[in-house]
Amino acid sequence: MATTIGQAETELRQERGREAVDLGPPADDAELTITAAVELFFGDLRLAPRSKKTYRHGITKFLRHLSQHEGIDPNVAPVSAIQAEHVTMFAALLVPPDIRSPEEVSQMRTAQNNISAVRKFCAYLSSYDLNPGLSGDRLRTRISAMMPRFTPPPPDVKLADLDTIVEYVNRRPREQRPHLDLRRLKVRAMIRFLFRSGVRVSELCALRRRDIDLAGGSASIYRAKGGKSRTVHFDVGTAEALTAYWTARGDASRGSGALPAFSGRDKVGLAGSAISPRTVEHIVAELAEAAGVESDVTPHSFRHGLATELVRRRVRESTVQTILGHASPATTRIYVHKTAMEVAEEYQDAFGPYRPPPGTGFN
Repeated sequence: MATTIGQAETELRQERGREAVDLGPPADDAELTITAAVELFFGDLRLAPRSKKTYRHGITKFLRHLSQHEGIDPNVAPVSAIQAEHVTMFAALLVPPDIRSPEEVSQMRTAQNNISAVRKFCAYLSSYDLNPGLSGDRLRTRISAMMPRFTPPPPDVKLADLDTIVEYVNRRPREQRPHLDLRRLKVRAMIRFLFRSGVRVSELCALRRRDIDLAGGSASIYRAKGGKSRTVHFDVGTAEALTAYWTARGDASRGSGALPAFSGRDKVGLAGSAISPRTVEHIVAELAEAAGVESDVTPHSFRHGLATELVRRRVRESTVQTILGHASPATTRIYVHKTAMEVAEEYQDAFGPYRPPPGTGFN
């Protein structure tokens, strides 16, 4: 018997013990359309806004594929019209024939993200009997068989560039105007915290003062990516930068726990609301330009930089995974490799130090 919108919503209420997504008046005899199922899925999906946006992008591409290549109108066709072959054909069109260039690596990463979103959607449909034929195990096996062997290359992070930015913010002179000097201290504390804690930009912006333990050099991250919480750590220099910033902001010695760790405004005596991810991204871009760094540095670069630095310092893989909050060891393993610098050092130990030839301008 076809599953109806009303039946689907009732089952979801019973199984989850909470109100289901409002899709308007239920049609008792109308099977759930693909578009309606997508909205039901996103209404129930509990992910960070950026992750949800990525999933939405992938599933939108899949719906476009159904319309353009399979002759299925998602706004009209029932959700049972989706077959495993539609998903595998969609995956086949996304995956590059070979992975040898940076462009093909980027294409493969995009394909992986899109396929992951569609697989999760199909698993959702199968789990709630909206389309039992879309078994997650079956799809995983089919897609794995057609995927090329691919190990993502380590992120292209230049530790020297990140160190240059940190040194730049440390050397900035004191400003005469209080609000400008407050911003200087905020930026210094923020950059140091990103680089030494490895938090994501959304996690940084969500921090309250009570989440940061200056006595122990740690901070609690609540409901991070994947809904998981974890503890991150930072060094003495970061603690000192945080203290200087909060003191200049005029935070009271007691009762300031609910204040944002990093304010969006720079006004002495008024913490205001938390800084936004977009503002952090803009600040980092400005700093990179001002410090003379040519590589593309984002707030996430500092997270990659910490991971690379931890590996270089021989920190155990499991510890790196815990610090960064990676759900899978495979993600951490991207960093657990001999870095390019280590390889160069060992090579030059064997054949002598490298010096650019005269006349190249690099002497």
